Amino acid sequence: MTGEERRAWEKQQRENRIVDMAEPVFFKNGYDATTIIEIARASGYNKRSIYLYFKDKEEIFLAVVLRGLTLLYNSLEAASKTNDLRVMGQAFFDFSLAHSDYLKLIMVYEANTCVYQSGSSAGDRPSGPYKKRCQEKTDAMSALMTRCLAGAIAGGQIKTELTPEQLMLILWGQVFGVMQIILMRRQGFEETYGMSYEQLFSTFLDMTTKTLS
Repeated sequence: MTGEERRAWEKQQRENRIVDMAEPVFFKNGYDATTIIEIARASGYNKRSIYLYFKDKEEIFLAVVLRGLTLLYNSLEAASKTNDLRVMGQAFFDFSLAHSDYLKLIMVYEANTCVYQSGSSAGDRPSGPYKKRCQEKTDAMSALMTRCLAGAIAGGQIKTELTPEQLMLILWGQVFGVMQIILMRRQGFEETYGMSYEQLFSTFLDMTTKTLS
């Protein structure tokens, strides 16, 4: 390892430590209520040192979001090999329960930072390192789901007049909405609604697949 490679490696390790320590702070406080001072205190660095590695709080936040997006993409990619919409829905459900803190941050990212492919010009595309990588992962996820839906439509498993992109957008909104309700009301869910949240999501998948077929 050359001296330059060594310095780059050490810099990356420090960045990783800051992200590692910032992650539970964002999980607990959310984006708006988290401060650079809190991140510095948690990571063992002072505020000035944090800025040697990250431009601002948003960049650290996006580094955390990227971890969640990567986990979600990997889950959906593995499920997509079955060419089964229900399996992909179950993969999203399992991710959401196992990584609910990531899902909450991903929703903040999608609402405030993500630039969607349709209607965006080259000048609108994100330029920061973590913003760009989050965008790339989001675009890859959209493309993955769109390809799967296009295959199902072409194969006759799904019957719709919508384009694969339009259907993907509707299903993405629906599954996020259902999971958000489940996560907000998970405590005492069965006692209140007479069914478990697992049963609710399974019913949602049954209704969705039946309607599309």
